[in-house]
Amino acid sequence: MGRYVIRRLVQAVVTVLGVMLLTFILFRVIAGDVSSSYVNLKLGAEAKHAFNEKHKLDRPEILNFHRRLTLTDYSRGSFMFSVADSGSSKAARSLELHLAPYQSGGAAGLTMVGRLVFNLSPATPLAAMTERRQLVDPAKATQEPFIVISLSDGSRTAVNCASVKSCGDLIAAINNDPANGGRLRAGITRWTIGKLFDSQFFWHLYENVTFSGRSYATEQSILQTIGERGKFSLSITVPAMALGLFFAMVFACLVAYYRGGFIDRFTVFVTVLGMCVPYLAYMLLGQWIMFHIAPRFAAGLASPVAIYVPVAIAVVAGLGGSVRFYRVVILNEIGKDYVRTARAKGVPLPAILFKHVLKNCMLPILTEVISEIPFLIMGALLLEKFFGVPGLGDLFLTSITSRDVPVITGLTYFTTILYVVSLLLTDILYAVFDPRIRLR
Repeated sequence: MGRYVIRRLVQAVVTVLGVMLLTFILFRVIAGDVSSSYVNLKLGAEAKHAFNEKHKLDRPEILNFHRRLTLTDYSRGSFMFSVADSGSSKAARSLELHLAPYQSGGAAGLTMVGRLVFNLSPATPLAAMTERRQLVDPAKATQEPFIVISLSDGSRTAVNCASVKSCGDLIAAINNDPANGGRLRAGITRWTIGKLFDSQFFWHLYENVTFSGRSYATEQSILQTIGERGKFSLSITVPAMALGLFFAMVFACLVAYYRGGFIDRFTVFVTVLGMCVPYLAYMLLGQWIMFHIAPRFAAGLASPVAIYVPVAIAVVAGLGGSVRFYRVVILNEIGKDYVRTARAKGVPLPAILFKHVLKNCMLPILTEVISEIPFLIMGALLLEKFFGVPGLGDLFLTSITSRDVPVITGLTYFTTILYVVSLLLTDILYAVFDPRIRLR
């Protein structure tokens, strides 16, 4: 069994990595820039750069072979360190130079950084550093293009972009400018092997594995979110699962024992009818009844008793499908010789059904029950949203509409972990309940 468990754990790791890669592609690559949903555009490019830097969204997607252009101001004044275009220039805007908050105020002075560029070197063309954007405004082509750098001591350095063709030219033009006087130094950040994995995908993996990812909207970590909201989801799903299993097994045993009779035909008709009714109809009807009987329990959590309304709806809505499934499972056992022998010897009906038949039906029942465990923590998404229960299901739907990627991927990772562990637990319990099964 030990070798089997190890092999399944290795498969589980591969499965989790596949899910993480898929969620990264869906919510980070295909979804595009999410900063517009959380950054006020009126605050300018600086606010967007700060958001992307904070959440590691400015990194390369998979592997980081990139470097940045840097401008360091050593003048140590009280004015703003900034870069602007003059004349026909669009270079400063295209280079996306912005103040690096994590380096500001240090011993080296204020630092501006550009966007990450693949294998940036002095030979890199200026156009490659700007995602092929225009560096000169055609409408002002008659004017000389300049980049104006304002230092913190109030002085300025102007760089004529007409003769600048590469990153090395720009660095030389800034460092050799007589007006600079050594107060401003341009350069390229160093690349080390440790930066190879400083990318969006590996930060995505790290934040999910350690549950350290934080919501864009609330700044709350995923672990805190699960701890605060998970209890509300479990208060619905655990009672609903337990009660649903109990009633489904009782009804399934009865209709299977009286197969072909009136009880069986009537129950099958009712269960099929219940399966045909949309889930939303159960919620609407249940809430309508509660508004007429006890309005204060119809929605929200103003009273602890209100949580049992969605629990009751979940039990009733899922009872039809469960009874049908368990009925088929039990019918495979109810006609076997040991059941007929027990009936001929006068063994009471409850003992036949619940002591002998259910024991031999345990494998498919285990599969059905344990497969539902991973989704307990996620709660009933529609029920939570409809009845105003602040659980994880409600949060998941809200995060999708608001593009709160860390919450979506964090909850997906958590559900994946529970799912692969549940599958392993199912296999082990197979060997426990059926001695004929060996895990190899």
